[in-house]
Amino acid sequence: MDFTDLTSRQFKQFCALTYRESGIVLNDEKRNLLNSRLSKRLRVLNIDAGDYFSLVRKDSEELQNFLDAISTNHTFFFRESGSFKYLTKGIRDIWCAASSSGEEPYSLAIYCLEQGFKPAILATDISQKCLENGKRAIFDNKCLSNIPKHMTRLYFQKGQGKWNNHVKVKESVRKLVRFERFNLLKDPLPPRPFDIIFCRNVMIYFDASTKEFVVKNLCKTLQPNGYFIIGGAESLSGLNHDLKYIEPSVYRK
Repeated sequence: MDFTDLTSRQFKQFCALTYRESGIVLNDEKRNLLNSRLSKRLRVLNIDAGDYFSLVRKDSEELQNFLDAISTNHTFFFRESGSFKYLTKGIRDIWCAASSSGEEPYSLAIYCLEQGFKPAILATDISQKCLENGKRAIFDNKCLSNIPKHMTRLYFQKGQGKWNNHVKVKESVRKLVRFERFNLLKDPLPPRPFDIIFCRNVMIYFDASTKEFVVKNLCKTLQPNGYFIIGGAESLSGLNHDLKYIEPSVYRK
């Protein structure tokens, strides 16, 4: 069975499904990526693309597997950490709204501990697999390249045996972070307000209307004068919103 090449019709169907469920825009340049990501699930299930499309439309569990497969999740500790300076002792509630596999929320927690305070951090993502990895809190040593040595000693424990060349985030950091699944397009907002929201390196995959919806929706939970922080390659230029521009990637309500 050929698992790799989608027909033009199938590609458009999966693109529409991806956009409807996650807001991610897949264009022709992403066709090979979608082929590659899908082929793994098709081989596991031993079905073709047509049958798989029918399956994900009626099976919520397999829809989640599909979203896990097509989500791009590249991150590392202390990525774009210049904006961490807005994490001051007045900050109590933080929402990391595209947490991927946990490196970002744990980085935020470590930074806050270094500043002498302990916030409550909500870490959400659309990918259940990423959330499970975040809860597990075990990472390859390569992820630590941006972390000062003293932080590595304080906040990570070295793996032994089969976990050689890995580290685990210590309990003092893990207890500050709560992982939950959240779809930026569909799920009800958390009940509590936040002092700062990080929604970084996810809106780069959205079109303008989806970006505008996500920003307006998330900011409903942002405290007055709270900060909204996006990725360095992202911009809110041209969107209708109530945020004040502070500096590149940083806005304030």
